[in-house]
Amino acid sequence: MPHQTIERIDGGLHQFTRADDRLAVVIIAADYAAVFAIAVVAIAAHHPVATLAAVACIAGRQVALLNLVHAAAHHTLFSRRRLNDRIDPLIGYPILTLLRPYRLFHLLHHRDIARKSPDRFDYLHAQLPDAAASMPARVWHVIVKPLLGWAGFEFVRNAIRGAVKNPGTGLTLAAYWFVLIAIFWRLGWIGYFVTYWVLPLVWLYPAFFFWAEMTDHYHVRDEARNQCGVFYCLFIKGHEMYHAVHHRYPRVPFYRVSAAARYLRSIGEHIEESRGVIDFVRILCRPPS
Repeated sequence: MPHQTIERIDGGLHQFTRADDRLAVVIIAADYAAVFAIAVVAIAAHHPVATLAAVACIAGRQVALLNLVHAAAHHTLFSRRRLNDRIDPLIGYPILTLLRPYRLFHLLHHRDIARKSPDRFDYLHAQLPDAAASMPARVWHVIVKPLLGWAGFEFVRNAIRGAVKNPGTGLTLAAYWFVLIAIFWRLGWIGYFVTYWVLPLVWLYPAFFFWAEMTDHYHVRDEARNQCGVFYCLFIKGHEMYHAVHHRYPRVPFYRVSAAARYLRSIGEHIEESRGVIDFVRILCRPPS
């Protein structure tokens, strides 16, 4: 792409880079309100199907919290750097994530994608069967196995390893979760807390995160793709449905990136996109190239 064209696009996108603190607060509150409402409805319904649906939807909101951590890691959630750096007790600790370690890892990911490093997608391919695997074997590895708890097992194991490797981080999370559990125990809601927060966190949230990474970067034409549709919004991608635009212009806050995507389309930019469940399954089941 010519240098002048890149400058023109960057100049047009500058209008979307302003952070809105009030909107960020509303979004955080809405995510927690959604979790509470989903749990209340499931408890009132008192049916296994309602409980299962609630667990899946709450896992989707936990992915949305990770999207907020992601935004804070880029200093785009709030306008002030200090707020971005100190928000993780509200949005990170509840999903066993600390902002600073996440930021260090994630910015390396951006660097590798920007440089087109040969090993930039190795972290995905390492979790997949080889190219010669049959379709049933691929479905087992990328869909069934995560749903049966393997992704959750890896998530918990990595959290424990991280705590052992970094005792300060481990103690911080342990203290936070001790207080959280004590509060719910004192209120007599510990069963609800386990069912409607811990279970989604250690079962479906890790699977959804794995699938999100696959739909973001696996078998893409140009480093990353966007997603659209209710399925992605509710379960897999939460607040971060325009991943290709984000990788091109990470200074745009997630709550403005849809407008940035419309602007890019208006000037003729073509960005690969995944639409709904059928595209999602096709991506997950493709053999490595």
